Amino acid sequence: YFQRHKEELLKKRCAGERDEMMSGLDRIIEKINADSLASCREIADQAQKKAQDIAEDANAHAEKAYSDIIADAEKKAQSILNMSEANISGIARRAELSAKVEAVDAAIEAAYDAMCNMGADDYFAALEKLAVRNACKGEGELRLSKRDLDRVPSGFADRINAALTDGSVKLSGQSADIDNGFILVYGDIEMNCTFRALINEQKDIVREKVCGVIF
Repeated sequence: YFQRHKEELLKKRCAGERDEMMSGLDRIIEKINADSLASCREIADQAQKKAQDIAEDANAHAEKAYSDIIADAEKKAQSILNMSEANISGIARRAELSAKVEAVDAAIEAAYDAMCNMGADDYFAALEKLAVRNACKGEGELRLSKRDLDRVPSGFADRINAALTDGSVKLSGQSADIDNGFILVYGDIEMNCTFRALINEQKDIVREKVCGVIF
């Protein structure tokens, strides 16, 4: 009896210790699970915050990049607009200058035509003044066009020489291949005193004078 009772007590004690051990193990497992769950939540929260920070930083960079792109585009557009305005202004100035030059050249051509169409008296009087102004020292030879040589008035060369104080000219019987004016020859030197040559020689000066009157 005692032996059997002792064995039962041992079995009960062992069962109690086993139950107590199992209960302690369960508590440890529960603690591990709770700690793991808390760690997971903390990691998840940190990850979510990090992701949010990254997203906010990315948005800030995106907004700055967008602003930079817009600002650069506006700057380039303004530069293109300024260049276009400068080109248009330059084209307008060139067109205006071209129109002025054309107007001046037209005025010069009108003056040339008027000189060519002078009456004979006025024409030869102009040639006399031109010869006096261009004569040099020594004796020069004055050659007229075929048309002018055939209609030169009497005393033409005498009136020129009378106005000269140094040197003289003689009227050549040989005509020159010119339309108007004359060629003044001193040895190997020939002075082209045709209206066209004189106008071309003084064209820039004439342009300035005409521009001052017209514009």
